Amino acid sequence: MVDDSPRFLDAARSLLERQGTTVVGVASTSAQALQQATQLRPDIALLDIDLGGDGHPVDPVSGPPHG
Repeated sequence: MVDDSPRFLDAARSLLERQGTTVVGVASTSAQALQQATQLRPDIALLDIDLGGDGHPVDPVSGPPHG
């Protein structure tokens, strides 16, 4: 999950985990999101498409860079 609001991340993670979903990573910046996506290889990513302009866009269609 990626969002720049810690309050939202906590609430969303709690809700998903109560429903039986395993949350493998949480990030608050696009740089953290790309690093975690590359390392953790999640099946699904929930992205805030407006991370407050941290300067590193995340393309939800392309996914993390391959390398």
